This record gives sequence, structure tokens and C-alpha cells, in this order.
Amino acid sequence: MATFFTLLVLSLGISRLESVFPNILWLEIIGFVLFIPSAFLVTSSLIALMQEGKARHLQTPSTLVDSSIYRIVRHPMFLGTAVWSAALILVFQSILSIVLGTLAIFCFWMASKEEDELNIKKFGKTYGEYIKKVPMWNAFKGLRK
Repeated sequence: MATFFTLLVLSLGISRLESVFPNILWLEIIGFVLFIPSAFLVTSSLIALMQEGKARHLQTPSTLVDSSIYRIVRHPMFLGTAVWSAALILVFQSILSIVLGTLAIFCFWMASKEEDELNIKKFGKTYGEYIKKVPMWNAFKGLRK
């Protein structure tokens, strides 16, 4: 996934030079603003995994983390990278960024689904209850609870 994301960023940088669309400034500004929640989601999930999940060096946590950011969404790291991909689409505004960004978002969504299945196998009924309480990506719904 890291290689894919690196290629995405490099491709977007090149496509910026070849853009056939006139850049829409307000979309670009929204894209830059979206980097803030994206960074927050990824950083807060890493901190929660290291502290509460007892994960060392980004290994799989040994306990189910259902507090802090994981109380709002089940997959904050994947959501953060998907938001980052959407931000890149808005910042670069090219056909290539739309295609690659959409593909990246889809890959992160699929990875979230796959992680749910792996966590059900690992944590069993406890994770099943967690799924019922916490939405996969809908942070607004998670904040309302």
C-alpha cells in the first residue's frame, strides 16, 4: 500500500504539469484544509494503538482498542488516508488525480472491510459488539453517539 501511495503522489505531481483543467482555487483550498483532519485521524490512531493497544513498532495490537479515536470510527487510519486521497484530488485537479485518488479510496475501503474480518477472527464476539456500536468510517455518526 505504501508503494501505491508513493506512486500516487509522484503521478499527481507529474499530472499537475499536464493538467487540462483550469484549477479552481476554492477546491484547491478545500483540499489543503482536508489535510488537517487527515493528519489528525492518522496520528491519533497511531498514538492510540501504541498506548492502548500495546502495539510495538506498528505491529498488530494485542488488545482491542475501543477508546479515544477508535470510539468514533473503527478504522481512523484508513479513513485518514482516504480523506488525504480526496484532498489530493482537490489540490491537483486532473483526470489522473481523479482516477488514482478514487482507486486509492476504494482500496482503503476494501482494506477496512478486510480488517473487520480479521479482527472478528482475532477478537471474536467482542469485536462483533464493537462493530454494532462504532461506524466504520462515518465520523459524524460516531460523534453523535
